[in-house]
Amino acid sequence: MLAAAWNILLPSVCIVCGRKLLLNERHICLNCRMDMPLTYFWNMPVNPMSDRFNEVIQKDLDSAPEKREIYARAAALFFYKRESQYRKIPYFIKYQGGIRAAEHFGRMLGKRLAASNIWNDCNLIIPVPLHWTRKWKRGYNQAEIIAGSIAATMNIPIRTDLLTRRRRTITQTKLDIEGKAKNVAGAFEVTETAAELMKERPDIRRIVLIDDVFTTGSTLMACFTALRTVFPPDVRISVATLGFVGEG
Repeated sequence: MLAAAWNILLPSVCIVCGRKLLLNERHICLNCRMDMPLTYFWNMPVNPMSDRFNEVIQKDLDSAPEKREIYARAAALFFYKRESQYRKIPYFIKYQGGIRAAEHFGRMLGKRLAASNIWNDCNLIIPVPLHWTRKWKRGYNQAEIIAGSIAATMNIPIRTDLLTRRRRTITQTKLDIEGKAKNVAGAFEVTETAAELMKERPDIRRIVLIDDVFTTGSTLMACFTALRTVFPPDVRISVATLGFVGEG
């Protein structure tokens, strides 16, 4: 009764289409959920997102032949296109205080990762950190909220104290691929806690970096590079996001 009364006084609408939500709908209506352009990458050890991320890793390896890497896994919940209404989901989460929506879609992705034989061996979640000034202004880090729901759904730990953003970067939105890479290069560093954890928990072999949207992979690669200063190549570092900018 309380839920019904609240829905009358302040009706919730679908993030995607704007239709008033029914009592049993949360954040997205049933029609939009049924039509959501899911990637199904969680069932594919090799997919367009993992290929794109590993291409970025390979560029780094080409400049340092002595380095070696395990093929990094990558998965996203849905395809993100500028002409698609589903682009409103990350925007709402990031700029309109959509904390509950971030939790909701994080759980959606977490359930799929947990049910996948490819991802169910992960044992540590790390969100992409936000610079403290931006987090203070926004009030939260959307990647951290998404990561928290994924970790809870998969029943694995999340650590927000291992990686930090050492400098504030400009928005990536209007930069080209090269500009995005330069913008975030060296922007992240590991904390002393990360080195301590590696000594205390040698059983950590599968790390997942979490962000809201995968575009070029530059931000995730910058985090990947920072984590590699502590975690050796035999520790697989993979990435997962809500949206993937690509064909689908």
